[in-house]
Amino acid sequence: METRAKRNVKEYRAQGALKWIFAGVLGLALVLFVLFVWFSPVYVADESMQPTLQKGDTVFYDRLYGHFHSYERGDMVAFRDPETGSILIKRIVALGGETIEAKDGVLIIDGQYGMDEHRYEATPPLDIPKTRVPEGQVFVLSDDRNYGEDSRNGAIGCLEKKDILGLVRVRIRDFTFFTR
Repeated sequence: METRAKRNVKEYRAQGALKWIFAGVLGLALVLFVLFVWFSPVYVADESMQPTLQKGDTVFYDRLYGHFHSYERGDMVAFRDPETGSILIKRIVALGGETIEAKDGVLIIDGQYGMDEHRYEATPPLDIPKTRVPEGQVFVLSDDRNYGEDSRNGAIGCLEKKDILGLVRVRIRDFTFFTR
């Protein structure tokens, strides 16, 4: 015959095990949410964002950022190429309602010096005709200014904020799987 104390010990152990199982399941659900709902990985397949991102890097973009915050000049964002459907990463250089132009490599926004362009050298120097960015849209450029698949390209043009997939947050350099 079991005593009440022995039964209580068994019940406490069973409850403790259930708490650990629940904590494990909850932790796994949180990790899966972060990796597959909140953040999404993208492989950098070209050199358009050099020197910031290198071909072969993997970045994670924050899919929820745009629902709670406004994108700002200088943000790196992910979006779908309207022609191929592949995910592109570019930098926001002008916001809706602003006028952007570039003369001899100098980026001018609303008639004033824009972003610090010293790390984004272009050959020949960057030239963009005066362009007004429509409200609700942004003007994006590649960090490698010689690479023209950005808002200067008619296929991409100014990007609507609703088409932005998310803000690039994390870079993993040379993310590779090793096989034998």
